[in-house]
Amino acid sequence: MMFKTLWRSTKVRVAVVVPPVVIAIIALVFFFQPKIQSEQVVPEAIFRDYSRMLVEELANQGVITIDPSCELDDPQPELAYMLPALVGVYHDIVKKPTTARLTQLDDTLRLSFDGYKQFKNRTINILKGVKKKLGPRYALDMQSEGENHTLVVTYKGEPWRNEQLCALPATEAGIRESTDAALLMSITRHISDFDFNYEGSKRERGLLALDTGEGLEQMFIGARRLRMALDTAQNTEDAVAAFYPIHDRQTMHSEWRKSPLKSSWVREVLKDVQYYRANGMK
Repeated sequence: MMFKTLWRSTKVRVAVVVPPVVIAIIALVFFFQPKIQSEQVVPEAIFRDYSRMLVEELANQGVITIDPSCELDDPQPELAYMLPALVGVYHDIVKKPTTARLTQLDDTLRLSFDGYKQFKNRTINILKGVKKKLGPRYALDMQSEGENHTLVVTYKGEPWRNEQLCALPATEAGIRESTDAALLMSITRHISDFDFNYEGSKRERGLLALDTGEGLEQMFIGARRLRMALDTAQNTEDAVAAFYPIHDRQTMHSEWRKSPLKSSWVREVLKDVQYYRANGMK
C-alpha cells in the first residue's frame, strides 16, 4: 500500500526511472560513438622541412649562396641531403674555389660555380668525383655559359624510405649530443620502424614513442635521453632497456633481464647497431 502511494508521486517516479535511462543513454553513446582518430603526421612534409632547413643552414654558414630565383618550397630530400657532398667535391677539385651558388632545388638540383673562364678539365674531374660519391642512381651534367658553370643533378632511383631519410637527422643529433647515432637509429628501428605515427602502449606517439616532441624533434630528444642513459646506467644494455616501448607492470617493476621479451628486444637493438655502423654511421 505504501509503495503504491509513493509511486503515485511524480517526484518518486522521476527519481526511480530517470537514472537508469540516463545511464543507458550514456552507455549507448559511448559504445556507438566513432573512435577519435589522432591527426596523422605526413612524413613527406617533415623531410621537406628538414631539407629546407639543411640548405638554409649551409647558406648561413657561408658554404653556399642561394640565388634569389631559387625557390625552396619543395626541395627533394634525395637531392638536398647530397648538397654538402657536392660542395665538398667542388672544393677538392678546384684549387681556388668561389662560393657555390644554388639556383634550383626541387626535383632537379642546380649548383653554379662562378668566375672561371675555362672549366673543361675541372668539369670532368667534378663529374667523376660526384658520380663516385652519389652512385649510379643520380644523373649528372655540367652546363657552362660564360663564367658560370652549373652542375645539374637529378635523382633516378626509388624514393628513399623513412629509415634512409632519418639517417642524417640521427647523425646530426648524435653529433650534437655526443652520443652514438648508430645506436639511436637501431633503437628507433625497434620502437617504431621509423613510423612517425607509431603509437606506444601508453598512447605515446612518434619515432621513439616519447611523451614529448613531434616529428624529427623526437630524434634529438631521444639522443639527449640516450646520452643521459649511457652516462648513468651500469652498461649499454641497461641504457637501451630504458627505451623499451611496452610499459606494463611486469616490465616496469621487474629487472629487465627477467623479462624474455624485453631482454630479447635489447639484444636485437644491439645486434642491429653493427648494421648501421657498417653503413657509415658512428
